[in-house]
Amino acid sequence: MSRQPELYQWIDTVVTHFPTISKPQALGLALWSFGMVIARSCGLTAVANILAPLLGQSFNSMRERLRDTYREAGAKAGDQRAELDVTLCWASWLAWILSGWVGTKLAIAIDAT
Repeated sequence: MSRQPELYQWIDTVVTHFPTISKPQALGLALWSFGMVIARSCGLTAVANILAPLLGQSFNSMRERLRDTYREAGAKAGDQRAELDVTLCWASWLAWILSGWVGTKLAIAIDAT
């Protein structure tokens, strides 16, 4: 990756707040979230389009890297690929949100889909 201090700082933040997932999985989440903020979109094409030149990678390479974040293990290339179990993220995510929460009320919506 090319030198992007803001991205590296964000990667460190995500890795720190999600200790229950692997570092490559946390890196994938960090790339997605960083890219969504910059692209102002959550679409794969928009995020890959904004991150590829920023990181000195081709669009297709970045697109596949982002897709690997949510693909099943069997759909990925390589022997040691794992899929992201989002159930491992919820407690860490909620703890992160609550660590900066100053209000007395918090509404959480859960979508069954």
